[in-house]
Amino acid sequence: MNKNSIMTTRELAEYIKMNEKTVLKMAQSGQIPGVKIGSQWRFHLETIDDYLQRDVVRSSDEELDLLIKTTENIIPLSRLTGYDYIKLDSKAKGVDQILVELAKIAYEGGVAISEDDLFKELRRREKMLSTAIGSGVAIPHPRHPSSKLFKEPKIVIIRSKSGIEYAAPDNKLVHIFFMTCAPSEYIHLRLVAKISKLLHVSTVVKRFVGAENKDQIIKILLEFDRERMFPKGKVKVV
Repeated sequence: MNKNSIMTTRELAEYIKMNEKTVLKMAQSGQIPGVKIGSQWRFHLETIDDYLQRDVVRSSDEELDLLIKTTENIIPLSRLTGYDYIKLDSKAKGVDQILVELAKIAYEGGVAISEDDLFKELRRREKMLSTAIGSGVAIPHPRHPSSKLFKEPKIVIIRSKSGIEYAAPDNKLVHIFFMTCAPSEYIHLRLVAKISKLLHVSTVVKRFVGAENKDQIIKILLEFDRERMFPKGKVKVV
């Protein structure tokens, strides 16, 4: 779908996988951004995508579960990253430097199609509005996630022990960067939902900052998969 698309209520309902009547009620109450023309509602796709991402980060555990579990095939968070996608000793001193590192890791790991194109898209997104969400965390991503940038869903994780000035809403330095590698907007939102749910665990950021090696990062994610997403201990791998 073209990013300049204007959608009807029905088209938006199909896009975000919700009932059309629910979408209409949300538009009427101002819960989602739209414009009423006569008796009909119209929605700008780019505005909707911005809204969805902000809304996902603020969602409760229960609301995140609804988005994460929209299909039967649930991919554990620990399976969306790995040693090749984790860097714990970033020496980046600013926004551009950390974006260069993220793009390089994704490209060398085989998930990004072009290192240069990815960096440019990440930089373009940060110039619009910082992807820092507060509490020492940022979720960098391209403005328009697509199969032209990524081959498959992955999450790149970088830690900066010293922290980076990143225009965070709480004015704190950012230490942990989760970059979503998503071949589509919908997959991007699901990855953000998974990261947001992980961050609901109060000790996670502190443990990430204090991790001594990549094994400890993987262990944190495995514990999360087992204890939070799969309480019965049955992790379904796809």
